[in-house]
Amino acid sequence: MEKEIIKYANIGVPIRIQSINMHKNASYRGIHSHAAIEIVIVKSGILNCSVNNDIFPANSKNIVFINSNIQHKLYSDKADILYMQIDISHYRDSSYYSEFTELYDFILHSKSAPYMVLTDNKEANDILFKINKEYYETHESNKWYLRAYIHLLIAFMYSKSFIAPIVPSTLKMEKIKPFVRYINENFKSNITLDDICSVAKYNKYAVCHTFKMITGSTIFEYINFLRIHYAIERFKENNSTILEIATESGFSSVAYFDRVFKSIIGCSPSVYRKFLF
Repeated sequence: MEKEIIKYANIGVPIRIQSINMHKNASYRGIHSHAAIEIVIVKSGILNCSVNNDIFPANSKNIVFINSNIQHKLYSDKADILYMQIDISHYRDSSYYSEFTELYDFILHSKSAPYMVLTDNKEANDILFKINKEYYETHESNKWYLRAYIHLLIAFMYSKSFIAPIVPSTLKMEKIKPFVRYINENFKSNITLDDICSVAKYNKYAVCHTFKMITGSTIFEYINFLRIHYAIERFKENNSTILEIATESGFSSVAYFDRVFKSIIGCSPSVYRKFLF
């Protein structure tokens, strides 16, 4: 699976818009993912979408939303599409994001939908039409309109539960800050709930309940999330076996590593590694 690095237009807004004519079962790219949210408007024809291991067609009445860091592939015998790629990290609280990058990504992964398909949705169509129009205007005022319409789009995606809150409130983050930092520093070791409670100075119920309330997932799901993404970075070095990387990442067995990897990434470690090299 390829990780696409997107180059945005130099307009002060992290957005790219492009029209593509797809034919002869052509694909824009192979299976890939990227940090941006991708929105695909089918202008004509039928577009085949493979997203997060689901395969479905989209036609001219559909708008397909694909979340950030979700593996996908788009292909068609004959379809005209317009797609937008928008990095909404530009709109989050940078002070907290800088310290809790992993936690923010985890919240998006656990609370956001991998994709969404809308049919004949006037509100989405109107917002996307305005974004597309302002994107190609050159006057300075149009950049402000573009930012405003992107904010509207983010609000729309949030209202549809497609994306999670941009960042938890500062007050909520303060409650879990001590033990999240501890987890980030020690996830490769055999962390126990007792260890976390000792750092948090809360009892087990308070630690688990508070973390679940803020993130929507459990502490150990977060630990596994960190371990898998550490393993992915190790895969890129291509100099260790899957067993060695699983052990180094904190997993007690290859079988458990394989199961968790599939649940988070959507394919096995061995298949993922093949996509890298």
